[in-house]
Amino acid sequence: MSQNLFQDSPGDYVLNHYAFDPVAFLRDFWQKRPVVIRQAFIDFQDPISADELAGLSMEAGVDSRVVSRFAGNWDVEHGPIADFSKLGEENWSLLVQAVNEHYPPAQELLRAFRFLPDWRIDDLMVSYSTPGGGVGPHLDQYDVFIIQGTGSRRWQVGEPGEHVTHCPHPDLKQVAEFSSIIDEVLAPGDMLYIPAGFPHAGDTTHEALNYSVGFRAPSQAELISALADYALEHDELQHRFQDRIDLLLNASKTELADHEPWHLPPEIVAECRNLMLAALNNEQLLHKVCAELFSKNPRPPLPEWPAQPYTASGVLYACQRFEILVKAVGVRMITTTIDEQLFAVVQGHWYPLDSDAEALFGILCDMTDFAETPEIIDYLTSEKARTLLCGMLNEGLFILTNDDESEN
Repeated sequence: MSQNLFQDSPGDYVLNHYAFDPVAFLRDFWQKRPVVIRQAFIDFQDPISADELAGLSMEAGVDSRVVSRFAGNWDVEHGPIADFSKLGEENWSLLVQAVNEHYPPAQELLRAFRFLPDWRIDDLMVSYSTPGGGVGPHLDQYDVFIIQGTGSRRWQVGEPGEHVTHCPHPDLKQVAEFSSIIDEVLAPGDMLYIPAGFPHAGDTTHEALNYSVGFRAPSQAELISALADYALEHDELQHRFQDRIDLLLNASKTELADHEPWHLPPEIVAECRNLMLAALNNEQLLHKVCAELFSKNPRPPLPEWPAQPYTASGVLYACQRFEILVKAVGVRMITTTIDEQLFAVVQGHWYPLDSDAEALFGILCDMTDFAETPEIIDYLTSEKARTLLCGMLNEGLFILTNDDESEN
C-alpha cells in the first residue's frame, strides 16, 4: 500500500504550556526521573489510524512486528504482516518503527519536541494494542516520551538497577517484575517520560494507540566505530605503532631483554592506548566524525537520482520547470561550524553556507514532505544556496516533480 505524500496532517501538535514547561522539565526530569504529564496535548488527534498503521505494517521495507501472548506463551511475528484476522480481539500489539518516515502526517508530532536538538531524535514508533496487549516489562537504552492516543493504557515504571533479563521468545527481551514508582493509567493527550534504564511495562485496558518518541544516544562503541569508519574512508589516523627499543634490549642495551617472545607486556598496551588517545585528541577530526554520524539516518533514505545531473547554474531554471520539491523519506540535516565557516551536513554530505544558503537550509529542514517550488526560488539568491540545492538534488535526497507526476 503506497502512501499519499501530500495527505494533510490532522493539525499542529503543540505541547500544552500549562501542563509542560520545557525549561523546568529539562532541569528537573530529563535523564533523571520519569514523570507523567497530564494533558500534555489538549484535544489530541491521532495522526494515523489503526487501519492506516496496519496498512503500513503490510509493506516491505517497514520495520514492524506483532507481539502476542496466548495461553501464557509469547510470540513475535515480524512484518510484512499479511493477516490480522487470526489474532483475535485481545492480547496482542502491533508496533511499527519510524512511522514519521513512512507516513508524512505523523512527522508533525515530532515538531513538539524541538526543545531538544533535531539530531537527538531517532524516530516515532507507533503501537496499536488490543485489551491485554503489550510487550511485557522491559528496559530501553534511550530516553522516550510515550503519548497516549485513542484508548487508554496502564503504565508502570520502576527504579533503575541490576534487573535480571530473560527472553520468553528469541526476539523479545524482558525483565523480571519490579516495584513501581509510577503506576498510572494514561488517557488521550497524556504523556509519560521514561529515561534510559528505567524498567517499565504497559498494559492495555482498552483498544489503544500509543506514540513513542525515541531519542538517539550513541554508545562509546558506536562513537569509536564511527571514528574508525571515517578514518579508514578518508585515510586519517595513519600514525602506526612503533617498537620501544628499551623493551627489546636490556638496561645497558648490550643484550636482548630476558623475556618470552610470546608475552605482551603492559608497556605495549600503554603505547597502544597513547596512540588511541592521540586520535581522540584531534578535535577537528572528531567534529567531522560527530557531524557525519548525527547527520545520517541509521535507516538510510532511498535516494531518487535525477535522470541527468543538475548544475548550480541551472538549478534555478529547473525549479521554474517543476511545481513541487519533494523531500526523500528519512533525510537527516544538521548544521555545524568549523574554522568559523558554517556548513550544512546532509546525510554525511557537506555544503558551505552563506546567509542566503542558511535561510534556504532552514526552509528545506523544516519541510515535512514537500514544498511548492515558488517558495524555494526566492531563496536561490547566492551561489552557495544554488550549490546546496543542486548537491542534494544530485544525491537524490530532494526531487523536483510536478503535482500530477507525484500522484502516479
